[in-house]
Amino acid sequence: MKRNKKKGFSLLEVIAAVVILAVVAAATVATVAPMRAKSEEKLSEQEVATLNSMAQTYFLETGAFPRSVNDLVTGGYLSNTTPAEQTRITAIRRNYTYARATGTFTKR
Repeated sequence: MKRNKKKGFSLLEVIAAVVILAVVAAATVATVAPMRAKSEEKLSEQEVATLNSMAQTYFLETGAFPRSVNDLVTGGYLSNTTPAEQTRITAIRRNYTYARATGTFTKR
């Protein structure tokens, strides 16, 4: 009796390949997660600098610091016409503290 050899992978080979892929995926996630947190922190620092610059420009043009983020919106420094811009302004109100006396924003 002659056996037909079937072409393909055995169950053991498939399991080994899946284990190798899982190890590579875990290593990738462990490497990318800290980089994402660092980039979010840098973005936050950049946004604080931008907001402080807007407050200073507002002061130079009007002679007083803005009372709140709303003054920057009504003054045309921040746009809120699209849903994405409205979401950004909501995030600014939630994530940053504004000191009116000095016209500076800080991260909460």
